[in-house]
Formats: sequence, C-alpha cells, structure tokens
Amino acid sequence: SSCSTATIEEVIITEPVTYDTDVSIIISNNCLPCHAGGFPSAGLNLEGYLNVRSSTENGNLLSRINSISNPMPQSGPMAPDLIATIEQWAEDGFIEN
Repeated sequence: SSCSTATIEEVIITEPVTYDTDVSIIISNNCLPCHAGGFPSAGLNLEGYLNVRSSTENGNLLSRINSISNPMPQSGPMAPDLIATIEQWAEDGFIEN
C-alpha cells in the first residue's frame, strides 16, 4: 500500500504588515477583477481598506482564499506567501499604513 502526504509551505513574516504597503496590492491583483465596481461578484466589494478589513474580520475573505473546494481567486489557490501576508495583517491588528 502506498501513502501520500501533502505539505503546506510555512511562511514566516517578521515585519509588521500594513494594508497600504502589503495587502492592497494582493487584493488589487487577485480580487478586484471580480470584487469591485457597481456589481461586485457575490455582492462582495473589496475596494478600499474598510471593505477588505471588514471582510477579513468577519472571516469571509480568509475562508474563501483558504477554501480547498472553492478557492478564490477562481483561477486557482492564492500563493501561500500572499495568504500568510493577509493573515499576518489581521494578527498585526489591521494596520492601514
């Protein structure tokens, strides 16, 4: 019998993460094509600090980008370092700039 294992890349971030410097570019590149404008996908608008913070605080953003069965973005799972950056931003207290 054979056994397979999957490893999740561990990313260690040592500097404080801020929205303006670190998170906004991740959201812009990975989320805003669908989650911006007058009719954002699933009614989730991720334009701007307050919208991203709210979605992260309520668990919606992180649960979707970490979903195995229905990951966001739809093109495929987000890179582990990008996810870790958003998670660290939350742990750091949602620093804006």
